[in-house]
Amino acid sequence: MSRAQANMPALLVALIALSTVAGVGLFVADDAVGSATRDAGERRVAVGLSDRLVSADGPLAVRANVLDARAVASLTPAAFESQYPVARDHAVRVTLDGEPLVSTGDADGGTTIRRVVLVERRERVTRTPALGANREQSVTLPRRTPNATVELSPPNGTTVTTVRANGRVVLHDDAGVEGTATVDLSRFETATLTFASSDRLPDGSVTVTYYPSRTRKALLGVTVDG
Repeated sequence: MSRAQANMPALLVALIALSTVAGVGLFVADDAVGSATRDAGERRVAVGLSDRLVSADGPLAVRANVLDARAVASLTPAAFESQYPVARDHAVRVTLDGEPLVSTGDADGGTTIRRVVLVERRERVTRTPALGANREQSVTLPRRTPNATVELSPPNGTTVTTVRANGRVVLHDDAGVEGTATVDLSRFETATLTFASSDRLPDGSVTVTYYPSRTRKALLGVTVDG
């Protein structure tokens, strides 16, 4: 009897220790499950947001995986949250080559998705080409552009009736084409503009403004925390 009573405190200590260990194990397990759930949720949001940022129909891209440099440079947190509502419910940080573009909330930790993109910047170039001696004269733009603005100022007595881009009629008027017009071009091929006129066009009769692009590779980072 006395031996059993003597062993009772040791048994109670052992039970308390076992309960404590079990409790700690349960807490750690629950915390690990919660962390995994949060990580999966953050990753899902980060992947989805990065997809939208480079989507061809999104406000920052000119085509799939090609970002517009001007749109990126002018991005603000308010515009970002308006364009991508998911950012309102999470702390989000977006970077380009490691440089911060925009952030909403404190996204020091969290999950980060990185993807290689192109950043495109278009420049305005104006040329007054030297024209040949024929009644149908051509000028080839040195770089591809999605459109061009053509300004025609033929001398009195000379009429420009048709303007073609790579053989396709883009401007036509039997009475004469004059003034300024913007024509759509293919960004996949170099454009040759041809001018059909009633007489030779002297130099200075045609001015062409076009918008070639320069692209560079960059690393887009999207971090979602919470």
